[in-house]
Amino acid sequence: MRYRVKLALVVLIVVLLGAAIAAAPRLMRPAAVKRVVSVRVLESVRSPYFLPQYLAQNLGFFKEEHLQVSISTTSPEAIRAALADGRADIVICGMQKVIFNPDNKAPRPVVFAAAAARDGSLLLARKGKDTEDFQWQKMKRKSIIGGSHDDSSEIALEDVLRRNNLQPYREVTIYNNIPDTLRMGAFRTGTGNYIQLLEPDASLAELKGYGHVVASVGSAAGDMVVTAYAALPAYVESDPEVIQRFTNAIYKAQLWLSQHSAEEAAEAAAPSFPSLDKIILQKSIERYRSLGVWNCSPLLSRESYERFQSAAKGAGEIAAAIPYESAVVTSFASQAIETVTYVRNDEQPKKKTLFNLFSR
Repeated sequence: MRYRVKLALVVLIVVLLGAAIAAAPRLMRPAAVKRVVSVRVLESVRSPYFLPQYLAQNLGFFKEEHLQVSISTTSPEAIRAALADGRADIVICGMQKVIFNPDNKAPRPVVFAAAAARDGSLLLARKGKDTEDFQWQKMKRKSIIGGSHDDSSEIALEDVLRRNNLQPYREVTIYNNIPDTLRMGAFRTGTGNYIQLLEPDASLAELKGYGHVVASVGSAAGDMVVTAYAALPAYVESDPEVIQRFTNAIYKAQLWLSQHSAEEAAEAAAPSFPSLDKIILQKSIERYRSLGVWNCSPLLSRESYERFQSAAKGAGEIAAAIPYESAVVTSFASQAIETVTYVRNDEQPKKKTLFNLFSR
């Protein structure tokens, strides 16, 4: 009896397939083909801190959205000028450089997606008493090799010091005038008690014995967006579909990251770091994940934005407040959250076939 039922089912399927084939000439229509758009992304540093965009590129998420994305690296100071000159379409950079830069007269970009929830800089000390029982409250009369005074990570650092009742530049010395290429050399020769670094530089410094990570600025500052994706208003308004596709790909990468190990993420991101040892890349990713650095979605919250703006104001880097509604567009991130899904290949349901139908 069971065999007869299955045989009847097969006959029915064959009949339906024949009918579908006969009707195909009338039903077939040329599928709409999405145009492939080239997007030039400019980043302020090549770091695992920007991991979601490397995953989106190397795992094909940009390609799935019909985007041909090129990612280039330049100095933070050149980011906004590159947007204004038309040399970049989208940038990922510190908020201070793209939104709150008071010296730039070009049109102010708008933020449409967040890649990180917290600052990614780490504080390193030489082996010795400065690594023992580190506490922010004990930083009085200490010195730090930091970034430029208007760098977003530097603003986060100063905010942490103020929260611990320490006045930057009065009670804690911060060196802002050392070029990036000379900072580690200066630290190795005895300048400063601490140095502020992003990954993978922090892990590389530990590997070589130059210093030891004692604190995370992002953990101490809490959820505060210091870095985000931005574009000029004219670009966003002229081609919102491209911004939406880009945001979709970033969100899919964030979902992928939440479901895969640091080892898998390092393997996927490795092509973006051809000169970096994969063990260091994996260690950097593990550290950032443990610190809760990355966003779980591209949505930049009002609270996170306001916290950074308050920190920048306290650092004297903002002449006037910029309302959240003027600086942030949330519609693209919101739509991505509503429409984009990701399921691991090993968790996807198996397709039913005639073979497994009869093999039950």
